[in-house]
Amino acid sequence: MGATTIAEDPNIQDGALDRTPDTTSTHVNKIFHQLSHDEKEKAARASSYRYLVASSSISPANQDLDQQQQQQQRDQHAKAMIERYVIVQQKLLKSNSPVAWEEAACANLRKTLEYREKKQVDAILQCFDKDKQLEEDGVHATIRQRIEDRFSNKSTVVRGYTMDGRAMYQYFPRNDHKFELEYFTKGYIYMLERALACTERQTNGEKGKVLIFYDFNGYRMKNSPPPLFIKELMSDFRDHWPERLHHVFIVDSPFIFRALWAIVKHFIDPITKDFIQFITGEEQKKILREMVSEDQAAPYMFDGGKDGEETDINAFLYETPFDHVYGEN
Repeated sequence: MGATTIAEDPNIQDGALDRTPDTTSTHVNKIFHQLSHDEKEKAARASSYRYLVASSSISPANQDLDQQQQQQQRDQHAKAMIERYVIVQQKLLKSNSPVAWEEAACANLRKTLEYREKKQVDAILQCFDKDKQLEEDGVHATIRQRIEDRFSNKSTVVRGYTMDGRAMYQYFPRNDHKFELEYFTKGYIYMLERALACTERQTNGEKGKVLIFYDFNGYRMKNSPPPLFIKELMSDFRDHWPERLHHVFIVDSPFIFRALWAIVKHFIDPITKDFIQFITGEEQKKILREMVSEDQAAPYMFDGGKDGEETDINAFLYETPFDHVYGEN
């Protein structure tokens, strides 16, 4: 864990309340006041890795210092989390009343807090922390070993930033051919949360959405996870990480992927579908080159780009801080 304190964290992520319409802020505040102290704390931790680190590292000697500032930061991050659910419900329930938005948003937020506890999400985020690496058994040790096993094939890494500071979550399906449901999902959670943490740090909290790149070069049908795995993953991301994806790029998908896509697309909610874009050929790849500088690019963006498969995955997991992309100083 770092030594950051809550009082040193003046920013919150995309969707800060001072940048949203008054009506949205009103709904957010109403939900906020329905939450218990514990729910507000969990919501703030779910919203911001920086807050999670800071709130976990407060020493007993400093607990009485800056209590007002600490609570203010908790409330801001909790409200940012609530706001994401309100925005989604406003999109999905356009014809319903604001009361319906609030009720649905509040209920879904509470389901997420329960989900994160059940899935041990905080432990997933912290399992490679230096102090946790000393644990040879227990929950962190178990998760750490399973995450390491999951990514030993170098199928996934967080590497590089877009020009506006969003971390790039890069996935190489060609390297996946063994699938196990629990850590298929938890592996995605680990990398998504890492990309969010990197984006938060890189933009000082101004951005709270990330990009995912699926590089389908070399893909074969053996690299396809079972459709039910994808259905559960898509449901989890839809329900528990709303307003967290800025864009999803599917790069150089072969014809055989279309059969899988014909199934998968039915599992994806309409909001997420708007973020998904197929990129094939040099002309379309200009879109990527406009977003990413050459020194941050993957090979399919620029010739000579950094190949994600050349990563030292153990260095990434064990030595690179959670809120840093691979290779970042």
